[in-house]
Amino acid sequence: MGRSVGDRRDPGDAPHRAGDPDATASGRRPDVGRRQRLNMTTRKDKMSDYTARLKALTAEPSKDTGDDAARRGRVGRTRDEMMDQGRVLDTTIAAEREACSTLARTVVERGVKRIVITGCGDSWFAAIGARLAVERATGLVVEPAQAFDWAHFASSTAGASTLVIGISSGGSTPAVVASMQAAKAQGALVFGVSNTTGSTVLTDFDGGLVVHAQRRGWPTQSSTATTGLLIALGIEIGALLGRDVDALRKGLSTVGASMDAVAHDCDDAARDWAAQIADATIVLFAGAGPHFAAAAFGAAKVRELSPIHAMAMPLEEYHHYRSQKRDDPLFLIAPDAASRERALDTALVSEDAGGRTVALIPGPDDEIDSRIAHSWRMPQVDDALAPLVYSVPLHLVAYHFAEARFARNLGYPGHLQAT
Repeated sequence: MGRSVGDRRDPGDAPHRAGDPDATASGRRPDVGRRQRLNMTTRKDKMSDYTARLKALTAEPSKDTGDDAARRGRVGRTRDEMMDQGRVLDTTIAAEREACSTLARTVVERGVKRIVITGCGDSWFAAIGARLAVERATGLVVEPAQAFDWAHFASSTAGASTLVIGISSGGSTPAVVASMQAAKAQGALVFGVSNTTGSTVLTDFDGGLVVHAQRRGWPTQSSTATTGLLIALGIEIGALLGRDVDALRKGLSTVGASMDAVAHDCDDAARDWAAQIADATIVLFAGAGPHFAAAAFGAAKVRELSPIHAMAMPLEEYHHYRSQKRDDPLFLIAPDAASRERALDTALVSEDAGGRTVALIPGPDDEIDSRIAHSWRMPQVDDALAPLVYSVPLHLVAYHFAEARFARNLGYPGHLQAT
């Protein structure tokens, strides 16, 4: 499992006509739209019972009440997994090293010029977090894409020189599988990434990588391990292309230890701050470029572990509306020089708005520190690898925030509290 499964393109998808890498042997692009319309019609027929349809859509058992047992059990299971992310990342990369090398050779032999990485939720965020590192390693265009959107609105741009990587922890997320099928129909090279051996995304396409992580709690280690595995694949591709990947390879080999050190070093601070903001009805996160992935992971964990709203925004977008209201908690992620000035602007606006802001930054910064509630000192790390490290304390915050709200029997505000 996790090894190349060869060329399984449909007869209509190969061989490709010389001079047109996106055309099939017949000279026509596959009618992806027709295929998708047929699939949608079939699904509608199967789901015309709207009671059953709603039940399937809302199958996750937890509720928004403050004392919900199902949610509390899963929150508890999240703790051990989030404290072990660095080790799991290292284990995953070591276990999939041979597979990465095999798939990288396939990519280079194919002459891939563009990489699209599709996913939903944390899988999509993992792609965003890996983008900068994979682009630097390979020199290729890398596009993280929301799987449903890409399958239905962008897949027609794929061709023989496109690699599409679909990420699905369970291995059969419908939107992800649809994005991979659409890519395959266009003649693209298609790989899957999943925690689940033997799953659709690993067996039905051109190759796959296995994420060796647990998901008994809300996903934490599976998300960061996926990000690291994508970067490892990018490094192998870059090496075969003759690019200098030594620094990135070395950084990836040590980042796991930094992640686990941060988990232990930030645990008390995360617990203390979570207790102070336990009454919040929304939590904000902001980060630029790859650091938006850390923001998105943080917001997702707050929504999952605590039944309140949380929002991640690109750092620049914070300034295109009055984003932070009085007392709103904000986690400001600014690992690098490129983020620093806009992070300072954010601290200034936050102070003026009366927000409660914590900055995650790599060292003392008096201009930022003096304007916000707290600064958490993070280790120096390559900005392309920073999403791996900076995600960890945000996972801790979400966990401790949920526990603080359980202690106060706080569910979702308003009428849902009583349901």
